[in-house]
Amino acid sequence: MSTTITFAGNLAEAPELLYTRENKPFVSCRVLVNRCVKNDEGEWVNDEPTAHNVKIFCSAATHVHDSCGSGDPIFVHGLERTESWPDKETGEKRTKDVVVVDNRFGEVGVSLKYVSARIERAARPAQAS
Repeated sequence: MSTTITFAGNLAEAPELLYTRENKPFVSCRVLVNRCVKNDEGEWVNDEPTAHNVKIFCSAATHVHDSCGSGDPIFVHGLERTESWPDKETGEKRTKDVVVVDNRFGEVGVSLKYVSARIERAARPAQAS
């Protein structure tokens, strides 16, 4: 089961381009969502950020890798899923929540709330006839 989730935040690190066993590109990164709260003196202060693990597949992965760096503001719209695997040392089941963006569902882009950007269309791969 998966849940649709949308959020805006900042990349915690520069996106690293990786490849699946089938040689498909993907980016695995963390996005930090900050929020402000009022403290006891009535001042606005930053609360502890919420970290989201994000996996971006297909052409969006290469675009994020080529266009974004650590600290850049992005928005993510994807499916939240739980990944599981056995721990290498103990064999116990480990899990983590991941937001998945791929060509079938999801979007990722630069948040323009505090920055400006110039759009550059990517070249489309040649299609076989």
